[in-house]
Amino acid sequence: MARILIADEDDEVRRMLVVSLVDHGHEIAAVPDGYRACAVLSEDLPDLILLDALLPGRDGFEVLEELNGSGRREGTRVLMLTARGSEQNATRAFELGADGYITKPLDPAELVVQVERMLALSSDELESSRERELDRSRLLSQLESILGDN
Repeated sequence: MARILIADEDDEVRRMLVVSLVDHGHEIAAVPDGYRACAVLSEDLPDLILLDALLPGRDGFEVLEELNGSGRREGTRVLMLTARGSEQNATRAFELGADGYITKPLDPAELVVQVERMLALSSDELESSRERELDRSRLLSQLESILGDN
């Protein structure tokens, strides 16, 4: 069982994530905006954060920056969620230290698989995975820019 914070503005998505993850034995806290996410994180760090990139108040990138700046992130994994699947956003997320990046709409079963995989990885495996994903997203971001210019 892991402790998971879900930060997503969409009530339906939040409920779906809570139900899916509680059904798999996880302890869940859920918030609708970046300010509340930061408040929860200032008191207690979960094992995993499912963090919407486009939260109201403080977006997911700002929440991640604050978490990193606190010096308390050790052991907390971050899976960014977004409805805007641009590679530039993925690159930004990985550069800020996100451990994974998933676009919406979400398939609950696939999300549970991703969460379980992320929780099972060692710190070294997670770091290696993050570096591979960052390299991949940088290349795809460059392609996006080139193709967008034509």
